[in-house]
Amino acid sequence: MSSDAKNGGGGSPIPSDSDSGGGRGDVWDEEANRGGATPGENDEEIIGEKEANNSGGVDGADIHANMHNDIVTEEANRNVMTMAVNATIEEQITQHAFNESLHAQQDAYRSYQEDFVGRVDSGTGGAATESGLGQQPGVEENQEARVPGIMFIPGPDYTGNGVHTGYNSDDQERDEFLEGLARLGIPFVEADPVFPVENAESQHAHQDSPSLRNEIAEESPPGDFVHAEHVPTFDIFGRKIPRMYAVTVACLGALILAIAIVVPTTLLSTNNANTEEDPRKVRIANEITTIAQGDVKNQYSPQGLAMAWMLGENNTQMDVPRDSELIKQRFTLAVLFYSTGGESSWTETGNFLSADHVCEWSEQQVGCDDKDEVTELNLADNELGGILPRELSYLSRLKHLNLARNPGLSGLLSEIGELSSLETLDFSDNSFEGTISANFANLLNLTYLSLHNNDLTGTEWSTIVPRLKNLRHLDLGKNKFSPNYASQDPIDLEYDTGYEAHRNIFGLTHLEYLDLSEIDLRFSQFFQFDIPITIGNLVNLTVLNMASSGIGGRLPTQLGKLIKLEEMLLSRNELGRAGINQSEGIPTELGELKELKRMSLESTDIGGEIPSTLGKLTKLEDLNLNFAGLTGQIPHELGRLDDIVILKLGGNSLNGPIPAGLFHDKLEELLLLDNELSGSIPAEIGNATGLQYFLAGGNRLEGSIPPEIGNATALTALSLYDNMLSSSLPDTIGNLLELDSIELDGNGLTGELPSSMGNLEKLMYFHAADNSFGSTLPTALGMLTALQELGLTSCGMTGGIPTEMGNLVNLSYLALDDNELSGPFPEWMGAKLQNLEYFYLGWNKFNGTLPVEWSEFPQIINLQLQNNNLLTGTIPEEWANITTLTGLYLHGTNLTGGASFLCREDLGNNTCEDCGLTVDSAVECECCACCGDHGELSVFMNSR
Repeated sequence: MSSDAKNGGGGSPIPSDSDSGGGRGDVWDEEANRGGATPGENDEEIIGEKEANNSGGVDGADIHANMHNDIVTEEANRNVMTMAVNATIEEQITQHAFNESLHAQQDAYRSYQEDFVGRVDSGTGGAATESGLGQQPGVEENQEARVPGIMFIPGPDYTGNGVHTGYNSDDQERDEFLEGLARLGIPFVEADPVFPVENAESQHAHQDSPSLRNEIAEESPPGDFVHAEHVPTFDIFGRKIPRMYAVTVACLGALILAIAIVVPTTLLSTNNANTEEDPRKVRIANEITTIAQGDVKNQYSPQGLAMAWMLGENNTQMDVPRDSELIKQRFTLAVLFYSTGGESSWTETGNFLSADHVCEWSEQQVGCDDKDEVTELNLADNELGGILPRELSYLSRLKHLNLARNPGLSGLLSEIGELSSLETLDFSDNSFEGTISANFANLLNLTYLSLHNNDLTGTEWSTIVPRLKNLRHLDLGKNKFSPNYASQDPIDLEYDTGYEAHRNIFGLTHLEYLDLSEIDLRFSQFFQFDIPITIGNLVNLTVLNMASSGIGGRLPTQLGKLIKLEEMLLSRNELGRAGINQSEGIPTELGELKELKRMSLESTDIGGEIPSTLGKLTKLEDLNLNFAGLTGQIPHELGRLDDIVILKLGGNSLNGPIPAGLFHDKLEELLLLDNELSGSIPAEIGNATGLQYFLAGGNRLEGSIPPEIGNATALTALSLYDNMLSSSLPDTIGNLLELDSIELDGNGLTGELPSSMGNLEKLMYFHAADNSFGSTLPTALGMLTALQELGLTSCGMTGGIPTEMGNLVNLSYLALDDNELSGPFPEWMGAKLQNLEYFYLGWNKFNGTLPVEWSEFPQIINLQLQNNNLLTGTIPEEWANITTLTGLYLHGTNLTGGASFLCREDLGNNTCEDCGLTVDSAVECECCACCGDHGELSVFMNSR
């Protein structure tokens, strides 16, 4: 007997113990012995009968050998395909893992066969043969019932001698067993209930048919389900292939093809496929993978796009490790490009992502040192958007980074602290969030730091930033930092002169620029109400901006030590509380700041008087002391400030005269509104040939407006309301051709309006109510075609409205009420003054009827014609077309009829009380028409 037969049947593909370590040969031998057969006897009888009944057929041993070879080939091919797919999808899957999986399947098969044979034996008492297959139920021990080398598997409902095998058609365990045989390439025959079962002999006869066995042997490839009655086949290349096997192979091929195409595309994009073609690309890809902070396998992520570009033709000359630093630089800048909208929003892209060296991409945007390493990146004002990538931290040689004024750029600053070579960092006017992280303390070389106007939060900055001892420029203004309430008790700074200067901002003695504006410094580590006296340590400071920062107390006199200071902006703070050894008001020591050009204490309520020492600040150009609670007079020493351009002293309680020395040719803005200034307007105003704004309303100025004002030809705004000025307007006012606004309300001006006013072609606002002009409306007013507002209420004007005023096509506000105007209402006004919204003609002496043509006012909102007692007639029905009207005042006239027709259809008709309106006491009526629940149209008329 051959060694093959001893191991479980001729040429069986099941490995021996030495192959798989599973003891599989012992199982087969044990089952054969249980059946009582002598090893080798059945095989020899079957082969003999095969030769006798099928003399022209293929020898059984050959069949077995051929099947064995097919199985080995099939298994080898399957292993190759599996390894190929696995290598594409997951390189980490090894052949060892595959073999372990195969052995596990074989072990499962062996265990199942033991159970299966045991179940058959227990039901029929049939024997198993040397081949390791249990005897077919209902067949005599020595009766030939199988094809050599092919397993006999009972069908789902097969019975032998009327005994059921115990396997039903829905037996999942049996189905898994058959699928395992197919995967392992083991040939078998499945007997379906197609044989007649009326008598065992008939069934046996079918099974014993030599022709049937030959057909099965010829047509059944390894691993297929073969039914005893009929096996559907395809004829492929002259060979009959069972249909189920062909379909299975076709499905497997389609699956492999799908995996080969779809997986690399969707999961790995094209990057891995490219790298397989070129070992150099593999090295580049591996190098990139070590630094990428995002998913390089996602072809749509910035990192994935940058990876694809790095493996493209623009980078064909690079290799690892020779160009590792260059690869890192190119990849980092590519990620920055894709992360911040380089393809879509950058206004200037230079040669970014070209084949050129990164140092040649853009001279204005990328700078390098003599070792071709990126040391400067300037993308300010370039419409960057999105989130700043973390990979930026790999530009380890970067010294200058400027991404300022890109409002769409956001992200966190946590990685910036890794750029330890940085000397300048400008992220101003962006949208960065989060805190200033602890690693910012690593930026010991930093001299310039601007994070102005972002959305940064937290309190950490107050302990981290003071460690940057080399800082010269520090701008943290306009952020959302939180107050540091670690210490709730105020510290008396005067008794702690050091105030731990090494730990706070005022220990940064190299600082030249400090901006802490619009952040909350209250109770922070180094601010306990007052500006600390240690501010005097910043002797190199040129700019100090702490506006709107929540500081309090008085200004320390130590500010006078900052002799290099050019700008001091402390506006909108609470500086009204006096501290120990602090003088009230503005310290006189500020007069020592000889380099000062700009100072603002606006809205601080600092109080006190303006120190005369400020007259020593000969370089001062802008002094803003609006709403500072100041008292006393304007010191005449301010007249020495020959370089002053802007002087704002409004909203205080200053008294006395306006110093004549304030007016010089460099002065552009003089704001003295709402004080208690007295005296006359100095004739020296004519010296201020550059003066653009002279705003002195709300004072007690007397006398006339000097004719010299006509020399201030640059004047654009003149405000003298609520003073005690008298006399007439000088004719020279017509020389002020740049004027766009005149406010003269509430004075005692007399005489006619000068005709020279017709020259003021840029004038848009002319308000002179509550004066005593006592003249007619000059026709020259019709030349002011830019005029939008004209207010001459209570000015004693007489006569009618000149037709020339029909040229004022931009007029939206016209107030001529409470005068002595007379005559009929001009009919032309409705058609010409198409922009008019507010029209006040009440308390005059107009007569006649209401013009039908006024229904052409397209935008009129409020029309007041009350107390013109000479008006007669009714409201024209055409006025119902004025859909914009919300207030119509007609009381105190002789008009008759009703007004309800003016109410639009969707509104009710109620009384004013129903609308919740309070009727002026001057309205002498018992009931006034009020349309709408919310007073959309109120018509005030006498009740008739």
